[in-house]
Amino acid sequence: MIHQTIRLLENSAATLTTYIQDDGEFDRKNIVRPAVLICPGGGYTVISQNEGEPVALAYARMGYHAFVLTYSVKIDNPFPAALLELAYAMAFIRERAEEWLVDKDNISVIGFSAGGNLALSLGIYYNHPLLIGNTGLSAAQIKPNQLLLGYPAVTLEPRSEKTPDFVIELMEKGLMPDMRGPNIREILMGKENLTDEEKASLNLLHKIHSELPRTFIWGTYEDSVILPTDLFGLAEALFRHNVPCELHMFEKGPHGMSLGDETVKSAEQVQHLHLSEWFNLSVKWLRQGVVSS
Repeated sequence: MIHQTIRLLENSAATLTTYIQDDGEFDRKNIVRPAVLICPGGGYTVISQNEGEPVALAYARMGYHAFVLTYSVKIDNPFPAALLELAYAMAFIRERAEEWLVDKDNISVIGFSAGGNLALSLGIYYNHPLLIGNTGLSAAQIKPNQLLLGYPAVTLEPRSEKTPDFVIELMEKGLMPDMRGPNIREILMGKENLTDEEKASLNLLHKIHSELPRTFIWGTYEDSVILPTDLFGLAEALFRHNVPCELHMFEKGPHGMSLGDETVKSAEQVQHLHLSEWFNLSVKWLRQGVVSS
């Protein structure tokens, strides 16, 4: 496996970590593989480790080249800083496609939570002057072929304005990242105390169009961060614009479950959950798209 971390831009700390399958031998030589580019979540405050390498290795086991983007976070890196980094990452993979034996026409972007917001934003803006004008790249270089969104932040409307006490306790014990401080909307706008109009401008449901790539979405009813209506609303908007979509809504499971198995969570936390099925479903969905295209 080619496993390296590459600095994407001179004026950014963003990096791309590669999980590229070694070339095979005999009848398995020179196999061109599909790829996934993974955007971990973290509320644009941190980069979740659980939603990076474990996910990359899971897709690698299924025959995919995988890449993990560590993008710029915090309020001094407002929108579209991370989106520009994701666009450059897509272009960089396509530029090296022949060398890495990547199918440049089958590169999916996977995002979780805030990373889902980022991935969806690329699907929305890949052919927009916001990206084309600021990067010098073409839409063909940066368009994802598919989107896979795990509990994505779509409307950015909080399920609750108050951080639950148990979450504060976990943060104070160092059992999860400390997410206190500017919220996700303030980070994207680059300032605090937003107006209602500024908040509304970040709602991605209003920006869905018919040229988005086919999209796979999953989440849970119990998610204390992302409203289930975010996911339903996104699926409905994609349907109205004739964008192929698949939605899986699991009953049980908190926010940030990543793969939902023992590679990322304790056995006690996942033993009665079946949300880990999203991964196998996503692989079948990806392969289904290849067969039907």
